[in-house]
Amino acid sequence: MLRSRHLDVLASNQLARRLTAAFEPGVNVARFAFLNPIVPDLTPDWVTFTRLVAETLRASLERHREDARFRALVGELAARSDDFNRAWAGPRPEPPGTGQFGWEHPVVGRLALAYQELRARGGEDGEVLVLWRPVDGVSAERLERLRTGGDPVPG
Repeated sequence: MLRSRHLDVLASNQLARRLTAAFEPGVNVARFAFLNPIVPDLTPDWVTFTRLVAETLRASLERHREDARFRALVGELAARSDDFNRAWAGPRPEPPGTGQFGWEHPVVGRLALAYQELRARGGEDGEVLVLWRPVDGVSAERLERLRTGGDPVPG
């Protein structure tokens, strides 16, 4: 998945789009996370996830302070999401870039995924390529089923 500094999805492969509608091109991942009422139910460690998204936004703000669109996004989230406000005001995790989290996929079940962010040098919109991989055998099998459109895996 390729995203902008505003967390807008610029491009994604089919597997990323099957993983979550948040990775559809044109979707803003922060809005999806904080303003979509089903996301907390799909994210086993909601507090850690919200802190990660908020810190990703904060890191972008620190690099692009004069970005009016970015400030508008943070203002919108602050006005519409108590979860965003708690995450923004809460303790700061390590800067984003690598990590892992769990995701409850409605078709294949729970996935444990690791991610790695790669920043594009010289990209005018602060593009970041985010790579995902399963962290265990069960997640690898479920991700493969998702990729191939295989039958759902029992919980």
